[in-house]
Amino acid sequence: MQVAHRPAPATRLELGALGVRLTRTDGGVQAGLALVEAYRGEPAVVLGFGGVRRVREGAVSKLIRSAAWLLEPWGREGRIELRSLRPPVRRALLVWLAERDDLAVIAAARRGIVVVPAPDAAALREAERAGLAGNRRKMLLLAARDGEHCVWCSKPLSHRDGDATVDHVRCRSDGGGNGLDNLVLACTSCNHRRSNAPAGEWLARCLADGAPVDADAVDAAIHRSGRYHRRRVRRTLLPVWDERAAA
Repeated sequence: MQVAHRPAPATRLELGALGVRLTRTDGGVQAGLALVEAYRGEPAVVLGFGGVRRVREGAVSKLIRSAAWLLEPWGREGRIELRSLRPPVRRALLVWLAERDDLAVIAAARRGIVVVPAPDAAALREAERAGLAGNRRKMLLLAARDGEHCVWCSKPLSHRDGDATVDHVRCRSDGGGNGLDNLVLACTSCNHRRSNAPAGEWLARCLADGAPVDADAVDAAIHRSGRYHRRRVRRTLLPVWDERAAA
């Protein structure tokens, strides 16, 4: 017997009915306070953008931050659904979300976006508290995501080790970026041996040689890197959203 899937309970807030303007930072604060007052402890928050024609990053950032804070006890089970999005609003939100390390887009439809806390959000806060910077901070986040080891040889590795490096899944010579979705944790030796070999080919070579490669982590990294590269390409093709021109 098949059991019908029931969506998780959600708190819904219709932003268009609040009477606030999300083109102003204080509008994001007011919307966030309204969300906190309406929240009933569910694992999902639904923000309806019906009637919202324009948004600014500052306002939306404050609202999404409030939603993420409410959902923190749910961990990876929490989700934020952005619905009833007009095309320019949807585009502006996707561009902004692409820059966030603490949030991940898991679904994007014509009028909606589903966002979840990134798996490394807790590690990000730990890195900030520890005062880490640059590549060491990225290494901590990568270890939290994939495990504290080199993905190519499974050698135990953490952000504290002098032998730890960040390895680009899509090589920089091939247009790979420096975002976390295009990086894995690797030891110096494996990073140097791989050089500019494509990740898929290097994985096949490691498996053929019987190396203790973390194939699951590498496969997932190649998939993430592909999505990350496509987002970067789209962002270079999209025109910049200018509210003044649209007014």
